Amino acid sequence: MSAVRIAILGSSVPSFELADALIADGCAVCAIVPPRGTLGSGVARRASARGLPLCDVGPSINDPGTIAKLRGLAADLFVNWGHPERFAEEVLALPRLGVLNLHPGEIPGARGLEPVFAAIIEGWPAIIQTAHLMSTAFDDGPIIRTRRIAIDDAPYRDVVEERLRDGAVGFYREAVQAVLSGERGVAGTGPRRYFGKLKPDDDVLRWHEPRDAVIRRLRALSPFKPGRSFVAGHDEPLLIWRAEPSDGAAGGAAAGQVMAASDDELVVAAADGPVRVTQYERPPALSSAALIGAELMGDQSR
Repeated sequence: MSAVRIAILGSSVPSFELADALIADGCAVCAIVPPRGTLGSGVARRASARGLPLCDVGPSINDPGTIAKLRGLAADLFVNWGHPERFAEEVLALPRLGVLNLHPGEIPGARGLEPVFAAIIEGWPAIIQTAHLMSTAFDDGPIIRTRRIAIDDAPYRDVVEERLRDGAVGFYREAVQAVLSGERGVAGTGPRRYFGKLKPDDDVLRWHEPRDAVIRRLRALSPFKPGRSFVAGHDEPLLIWRAEPSDGAAGGAAAGQVMAASDDELVVAAADGPVRVTQYERPPALSSAALIGAELMGDQSR
């Protein structure tokens, strides 16, 4: 009996560890299918170094020429891990067992590109990682496996991402084996929610909100992006990377007012109390002393 043929699509570095595991399970990895452009070039180099066959997507994975190449692989299953393009119905129909996807959120309640941002900013106690068979609806389809990742200890985004990666290869391997064993999954239940890519003002800190909301927004961004605030009368933003609740009361300071400042720290009033900023970058034209009493805003219009 010939080995099950699996093509791995995407840009995730752990997908190579998954490939090793599936080969150890007796599967044949018939191709690594990287995305186009510079993102894919790194994947291609790693695949070549490991002696794994490559399938070039050309201008797009949905290009007729690429679809013909994918059809020629005669794969039983496509396993997607981080391919950035949305797959056309014709691509989804190619493998006999479908296309398996790993999504960092619950289906259908946390679809889209940014479930991690939503989970942190809304204060969810956990995020649900989902392995599912793909359908024509984005981040949807029958669920094969889920696992719960606790985030109720106020982690920053890099820690959440690390928790999603930790154990992901074994989790995804189990889902692949379930599909190969005949499981076809079950539909997700509950409200349908979609969290698209970040909007231009999603990194702006809203000091009129409670301080827990201000800090959650910062944790949802940092360390990959800072939170931004503007000092009244200045065009360049103040970039904030780390913050925590501060002891004491705001003492009559208005929301957004800088109560104290040094080269290393700020204390800023939020709607219900002060926030201690422990890592920030100020505009070059502003000294830390000049920040004391200044108003932090969401734009530079005043």
